[in-house]
Amino acid sequence: MVDIVSSRRALLVCAAALQCGIALSPAIASDPWADRVVSFDAGTGGSDGYDLTPSALGSPTRFTGVSFGFPSAVTPFSPPFEPTDIVSLGIGGQITVAFDEPVTNDAANPFGIDLLLFGNSFFYDADWPNGRVGGFAGEGGLIEVSVDGLVWHAVPFLAADAGYPTLGYLDLATPYSDIPGLVESDFTRPVDPSFDASDKTYAEIVAAYQGSGGGLGVDLASVGLHAISFVRVSNPDGIGGTPEIDAFADVSPIPSPGAAWIGAMGVLACGRVTHRRNGQLAAPRSPATGARA
Repeated sequence: MVDIVSSRRALLVCAAALQCGIALSPAIASDPWADRVVSFDAGTGGSDGYDLTPSALGSPTRFTGVSFGFPSAVTPFSPPFEPTDIVSLGIGGQITVAFDEPVTNDAANPFGIDLLLFGNSFFYDADWPNGRVGGFAGEGGLIEVSVDGLVWHAVPFLAADAGYPTLGYLDLATPYSDIPGLVESDFTRPVDPSFDASDKTYAEIVAAYQGSGGGLGVDLASVGLHAISFVRVSNPDGIGGTPEIDAFADVSPIPSPGAAWIGAMGVLACGRVTHRRNGQLAAPRSPATGARA
């Protein structure tokens, strides 16, 4: 059930911040996921039924398999596999998505990564069911980005369905859990690109992800662009197989050390923030007189 008091409090905080001239973070003002499918062509030889384009929008998949009767948390050893999770690209296939808010080349982004792509790549388990990396399965996919959807720039040396496999939760004891975890990973935080998962255990992978939900990281500096609003993934020759695409995410920058404190002080310095008192909403007391405003 929605906590009405918490919702009102959040609105009051936002209003107070705006009155004081405090800029709201992108996480509050907008979502980080791709918003629209501009075009789609399934190509030939893709997976039948995996052509539901909304599957490539919104957040990456955390839990999969329910409709098939095989519920499973998404981990680097257990990827998403339902038609509502991923879109398949056969030979000659492509999908183009757009962000309502541009993805920017931000120096504050972790590891210089600006954009994340999620597919259904996974690690082969050399110690089933405990989870130890014995190999990697990914299926390629050419990545292109654009400012306006007209002029395209190919991202070099990277394949869309070949990034760090998705990790949905941070608190699972096994990579093959049939129930969701309680602690969600951050799908806007990239994995350190220097991490080598070879022969690593599931626990070591979770620790190395450092809260990230995985994905393939793209630095817009690699194509010389400051910002993009369109991403296209295609499978021109099928050499890599049939790429599956789950989601696209704008990376969240690392906040400056004092940003949160300054924002909180600004909100408290202006506006009237309500408090819960005996189950009722009450105005805050005046620091000088103790009286209710």
